[in-house]
Amino acid sequence: MKMKINTKKAVIWGTILIILQMIIGNMLYMNPVVANINKQFEGHPSIKSFDFLGGLENWIILTMVFGIFLMIIWIFLYKLFYSSLPGKGWIKGLYFGIIIGFIKSVPEAFNQWMVINYPTPLILIQLFNTFISLVIFGALLGFLYSKFKVITYE
Repeated sequence: MKMKINTKKAVIWGTILIILQMIIGNMLYMNPVVANINKQFEGHPSIKSFDFLGGLENWIILTMVFGIFLMIIWIFLYKLFYSSLPGKGWIKGLYFGIIIGFIKSVPEAFNQWMVINYPTPLILIQLFNTFISLVIFGALLGFLYSKFKVITYE
């Protein structure tokens, strides 16, 4: 059997997924609990101010552009490894999300802990939020691509 990808559906549902993921990411990082913890470390010598990138607006734009670029890569990798992932639908996506969650969040947190004098609570928040958001991203990716038959076999 040959895997077939409906490009139009992939772009449409991939775009919707990226928007959903941006909302989920903002909910994880901008909720009152995390905002309160972040506020405790304002002015810490290891944390750059928004002015470093030309202000809050530039920081938001740069973060969004990089996030979108990264999600496009994740979607491409999902397609690339699709047939080797166990399960179907959202379960297949869940496995993918767990894999990319570990690949991205754990080494990133370990590197921050080892190399940078970055506050441990902020490292843990980033580790947790990145992992959880990527697991959700993977499950949504699997669900949407299955439900709307983005990837099929001939």
